[in-house]
Amino acid sequence: MELTADRCEVECLHPELVGPVLGKVIARSEAEDLAGMFEVLADPTRARLLHLLSLTEELCVCDLALVVGISQSAISHQLRMLRDRRVLARRKVGRMVYYRLADDHIRHVLADGLRHVREELPANEREAG
Repeated sequence: MELTADRCEVECLHPELVGPVLGKVIARSEAEDLAGMFEVLADPTRARLLHLLSLTEELCVCDLALVVGISQSAISHQLRMLRDRRVLARRKVGRMVYYRLADDHIRHVLADGLRHVREELPANEREAG
């Protein structure tokens, strides 16, 4: 059954809030793509890799493994997933491959997420939690 502004006035508790957003919610396929983009941050190793790459222009697999403290093969596995999700780009120079964030959107998402994580809850919310 389709939700329309007319139906909203009859069946919705808050038609003044729901009416303006009818038909504006992203499609399921776009929501799946968006969730997949955020899924990359669901793993602490990937989050650390992305953060590290947000701090520099680009790094090779060896340097990433050294700084993050895990094996090159484990890094390569994570990098493949991040490339598949279009979060990373790479540049080959001979046998060396350098990785970087795909674009500034990723850098901003990371910065905003980290800022949010580092925020302190107001005292009244800390007590309630």
